[in-house]
Amino acid sequence: MNKSDNLLSPVALAFQPRGFRNNNPLNIDYNPANQWEGQTGKETGKGARFATFSAMEYGVRAGAKLVSNYMRRYHINTVHGIINRWAPESENNTYAYVEHVSHKLGVSPYEPIKEADIPELLYHMIKHENGRYLDMAIIRQGAAMAGIAA
Repeated sequence: MNKSDNLLSPVALAFQPRGFRNNNPLNIDYNPANQWEGQTGKETGKGARFATFSAMEYGVRAGAKLVSNYMRRYHINTVHGIINRWAPESENNTYAYVEHVSHKLGVSPYEPIKEADIPELLYHMIKHENGRYLDMAIIRQGAAMAGIAA
């Protein structure tokens, strides 16, 4: 568990981005069929739809598992393919999302990436989802928990 998770007061926590408040920096939808390791349930309140996790590393782990599944099961291995599945146009400005992440990764949106690129991919996806970056050490730990070595 990230030691900084418990250091914020409830008031300070309220000013954090939604994904950070939920320890779900990739804003993974809650699905009762998915029992992610470290998942504590579903957020509460108006518009509640995202899973909550006991620590940030578990939220990152779930995201790394999902992207790894996209690559392994569905052969989706480009930034364009991954983000179009992750954040469909019906809910997001997918074009801007793809452009932001592919630019930061230094790849074409249609260039294949490897599983070893998942931590850096998630790093930039988290920035797009929340408006701020998450510490790369936490991302690496969550990815390692998912069996992905950078």
